[in-house]
Amino acid sequence: MQQLSNDYIMLTGLLILALVGLLGALTHRRSRLENKIYKNVPLSEWLVVLILPVSLYLGWFFIVDHILERPKTTIFPLDDFDIIAITILFMIYGFVGNAIHFTGKILWRYLRKNPKAMAYRINEMFHGKLSHYLVFLNGMMIAFLLAVLEFNHPIQLGVTSAYSGWVVLGAIVFGISGSKAVFYSNEWFGGYNKPLFFVISALLSILFLFYRIYNLKFIFYPVNLFIISLGVAFLSTFVFRQVFIFTKLGQKRRLRFLAKFLSV
Repeated sequence: MQQLSNDYIMLTGLLILALVGLLGALTHRRSRLENKIYKNVPLSEWLVVLILPVSLYLGWFFIVDHILERPKTTIFPLDDFDIIAITILFMIYGFVGNAIHFTGKILWRYLRKNPKAMAYRINEMFHGKLSHYLVFLNGMMIAFLLAVLEFNHPIQLGVTSAYSGWVVLGAIVFGISGSKAVFYSNEWFGGYNKPLFFVISALLSILFLFYRIYNLKFIFYPVNLFIISLGVAFLSTFVFRQVFIFTKLGQKRRLRFLAKFLSV
């Protein structure tokens, strides 16, 4: 009974992550939240800088606490303390990126009327790719290290198919939401698409390689199931969107699209 209770605490943590991903996408896409101003700051930005990071940390804490309660084996050659310490370092950088984005986004609202001004251009250096890369890349590494941590702590009896179904469903919700919030889907080379696409693909390949080498099974690693399903949903949503957009382009724009796709 105790093990069952702990498993559902971990499932709660995974579903919290999925809910945060969904709320993040809705916040990113809803202009209504952008137009509600509190203390000269849009409500959407207050949510992104205060509510969502705390919720993500809460979900991460539930999951890590459950993983560390399981018996330990030795598959990945790093101690639990080392993995968690590295994860916290990535968290700090991720929170720094989120704070930079919060500040840059607010200043952008008041500087955008004069895009040729030096203040606007300097602000865009931070509001643009710097803050986004800090958030996105550190978030990906946190998820990857969470999977690595679980390698040494399998569930002894495995999880049920119903439990796995909830895990995969939460991962798909998070993956689709994350793809909508992170990727610029109107063109391959837009925004951060190319480097993020290949970073996620590389991290997923490493996880699949571990499963192949050590002959692991997902029923003993539900967190890995969540993270790998999330990554697959994330990339699949983006690829589907790219194919859909490509079919709607004229001949000249298709050639431009392919040129950007194949460029280094």
